[in-house]
Amino acid sequence: MRFHSLPESKRYAVTEEEYATLLKRQHAILADLGAAQELIAITCEWSADPSPRRREPDLERVAPGEHWRTVLENETEEPEARTYTHLYVGPLTNLPATFDPLLREVADFETAGVIIAPRGLGWLVHPYDGGVDVMTATRAERDALRSRHLEWLSQHQGGL
Repeated sequence: MRFHSLPESKRYAVTEEEYATLLKRQHAILADLGAAQELIAITCEWSADPSPRRREPDLERVAPGEHWRTVLENETEEPEARTYTHLYVGPLTNLPATFDPLLREVADFETAGVIIAPRGLGWLVHPYDGGVDVMTATRAERDALRSRHLEWLSQHQGGL
């Protein structure tokens, strides 16, 4: 399920009022999912090297984590053209002072590939610049979330 962060599917916040709307919507979705105070965040770094690299300082600051695994993006590419995704996982406190900087970095496209979830992985939230994708365990949970936030859905036929 995809929800847009700003009215009229505006992609990027420009004013503090728009950031407040974006954060309010994303917090509402997390609350509706039953987000506990303690969540986990999976973040990514990319490189041409299979060895994990030092994380970007801004990302490490807003989402500290330990290297979890590295994934080769496309094995069929020539070795010199390959890209590796280094995944990091760490705890994330669901409090605005610690959580909102990560959401803002994603919203400003300063980072990407973030997944937020409870420890049991009962649902996944993938914020992106423009909105948030939500994966629930059941269709009933998805449909209930959708019905609570119809005005945040895309008007595009494909839902994007």
